[in-house]
Amino acid sequence: MKTLVKSISIFLLTGIVLAGCSDKKEGVPVEGVVENVMEDGYVTLAKYNNQTAEVMDTIEVNQEGEFEFNIIQDEPSFYRLNFYNRQIVNLIINGTEEKVTLNLDGTDPQDIPEITGSIDTDYLNNLVELVSYQNKELQTLNQEAIQARMAGEEDELQTITQEYYDKYAYYQEEKKDMIWKITPSLASYYALSALDMEQYFSFYDSVAQRIAEVRPNHPTTKELLERISSMKTLAIGSEAPEISLPNPDGKVVTLSSLRGNYVLVDFWAAWCKPCRVENPNVVKLYNQYKDQNFEILGVSLDRTKEAWVNAINQDGLTWKHVSDLKYFNSEAANTYQINAIPATYLIDPDGKIIAKNLRGASLEAKLKEIFG
Repeated sequence: MKTLVKSISIFLLTGIVLAGCSDKKEGVPVEGVVENVMEDGYVTLAKYNNQTAEVMDTIEVNQEGEFEFNIIQDEPSFYRLNFYNRQIVNLIINGTEEKVTLNLDGTDPQDIPEITGSIDTDYLNNLVELVSYQNKELQTLNQEAIQARMAGEEDELQTITQEYYDKYAYYQEEKKDMIWKITPSLASYYALSALDMEQYFSFYDSVAQRIAEVRPNHPTTKELLERISSMKTLAIGSEAPEISLPNPDGKVVTLSSLRGNYVLVDFWAAWCKPCRVENPNVVKLYNQYKDQNFEILGVSLDRTKEAWVNAINQDGLTWKHVSDLKYFNSEAANTYQINAIPATYLIDPDGKIIAKNLRGASLEAKLKEIFG
């Protein structure tokens, strides 16, 4: 972590975030030295375009282990160097670099190459190092929790579990802080994958807007903005889209008619075994909180009314139910982008989405948090 901290300090002190287009016509030299040179060894340069790698050049590493590419471009791009099909090195070149230098063992997939001259690559590698460190720390705590559970040490288990969640929350903020500082570097686009988009949607959106101010027409910017746009209507904090479907008696029921209550929109079906297994837990929680402004709107993805109604009766689901009996082609399923069930959305009294995909212990914990 000392290398990581040192690198972070450098770019925080300088305030440098390189992005934008290059005016250099002669290109950026990418050169280096490979230890343990292989006879007839080749290195391939590929450029990522819309998540696919396009091979740009293939050259032979000379007997001294030296190689050199010259990259000419007009916008920051992500590249991959493949040494002997054994060692992959990722680079971000923004076009303003004087020279990028690599030193590595091309025959060792675990070798960590020394890369100098590309600040954007430094940003990306720093984040990779940070995430690796965080994951190891969390894995250690997870193993300690397993051991405490097996030993029946409940107090120790609770202590470790709390420490795990506290560290997880801190690490997420640490990643957000790093990503924000390197934005709008192209590295920030790739770094966002270290965070859950749904959980941190507003942060994703803020980063995307800063990137778009600098590179509005870059392929990665367009892809990121498209993803955000498709999720915006279902993001935490957004107003829940209307649902207007018939109940088993044929009367249309709307989600908006339940305003003023906390509403669990529960996508399920009679044929869905995980849904049926979860139903007793939902019944228990509904009975516990139904007198405290808690409602459930069951949205069935069944194909037949008979199967739907029979399941409602068999499982004792006494809340409101709607369906257009169109399976995954249901209007509500399309609106809420449902690709698998069970799936849930928790809506607050103002009609805003406050949680997604809660069930089992997570649903119980959230309702306890709300109602006490």
